Amino acid sequence: MTGDMHVAGQLTALGWTLFALYLVAAGLAFRAATICRFRSHDPDLGRIWRALGFILAALGFNKPLDLQTRLIELGRWVARNADLSPSAPKLHLLFFLAFILPLLALFAVGLIRWRILIVKSVRQLPLAAGGCALVGAYIVIRAVAIDRVDQILLWNWERIPFLWLLEAGGLLLILAQALRQRSPDD
Repeated sequence: MTGDMHVAGQLTALGWTLFALYLVAAGLAFRAATICRFRSHDPDLGRIWRALGFILAALGFNKPLDLQTRLIELGRWVARNADLSPSAPKLHLLFFLAFILPLLALFAVGLIRWRILIVKSVRQLPLAAGGCALVGAYIVIRAVAIDRVDQILLWNWERIPFLWLLEAGGLLLILAQALRQRSPDD
């Protein structure tokens, strides 16, 4: 069982559960940001929580919207209308690289620009950092698995049993860290 979250374009119970987890985690991240901003002397930590809240909310709303699938469908429509179907495998790989390379570049720039803040947040928020790593790993695996790029790379990532546990486990770690966020006077 791979834990499919979509069946014929509709979220399954697992998909809706993860959607709810994302929204709860986002809400608690915003709560933690408020605690850091108004009740502690660490505004950097508040900014980290706020950014994480926005990211989690966006990922959560993407569950029912399934934007990556719609983008793939648009790409297929363009390929059919431009008669590019014979070179589909190369286009799949090119599309994947065009998607993942800018994300990796953005990630690298973020690491360089905000390295002190990132190191500080990993030290102060180890559960949230681990949760972000798990959710990030899930996202990368899903990006590789989208539209048969994994098959081009000769590995079917979707066949990993309980892959959804990466995502759910990461969200639960973030939830736990957000619930632990207290003001200095608590």
